[in-house]
Amino acid sequence: MVDDAVKLERRRAARVVPPEPVTVTMENGQGPVAYGIVANISETGACVRTDIGFPVGEELLVRLNFAREAQPLSATGRVVWQSHPPGESAGALRHGVQWTYDGPHRVRLRLLVKAMGG
Repeated sequence: MVDDAVKLERRRAARVVPPEPVTVTMENGQGPVAYGIVANISETGACVRTDIGFPVGEELLVRLNFAREAQPLSATGRVVWQSHPPGESAGALRHGVQWTYDGPHRVRLRLLVKAMGG
């Protein structure tokens, strides 16, 4: 119970599990592009399941494809954690990404997250 309380205190915004899939591409500009899906998202970051791993601290360009949105949303983020859940396939990497750019795209992101209930 105490661990859960500490985790909640560290979060600056509520996480939302998207009601419809939000697909992503992530890249660092130096290697292959990772493809994935958002597990949960907030106005400050996201948990993304991908097929390629990125090290903690890596700066990424993330393109998010929301259902019923004509254009993908581009955001920049930093990997703050990475894990491979036990018992899952080799391509099931999870990354915690914290958004790093506060501009017009971030306003759109906030609106999309709020529309999902966040």
